[in-house]
Amino acid sequence: MTREEKERQIKKEARATAILFAICFIWHVGFGYLLSGSGIKLFGLPLWWILSTPGVFVVAVVGVIYLLKKVFVNFSLDDDDETGKEA
Repeated sequence: MTREEKERQIKKEARATAILFAICFIWHVGFGYLLSGSGIKLFGLPLWWILSTPGVFVVAVVGVIYLLKKVFVNFSLDDDDETGKEA
């Protein structure tokens, strides 16, 4: 990979990670506030807590697995252009 391709890939990975963070944040806060007054209980716990706290963990794990399989690329950060030059 050229230096420019590496920089593009790094920016793509950072952007995807920030999007996943935003999705997790919106999920956590959204379910926490939207369902907090509903009074619905599941297994003796409020539904808003179940969807908000353990739910965001599941969303994060699925999101990270997706990022690792589809977005992230394993490459060396060393410059490939300088391998043939003497120091």
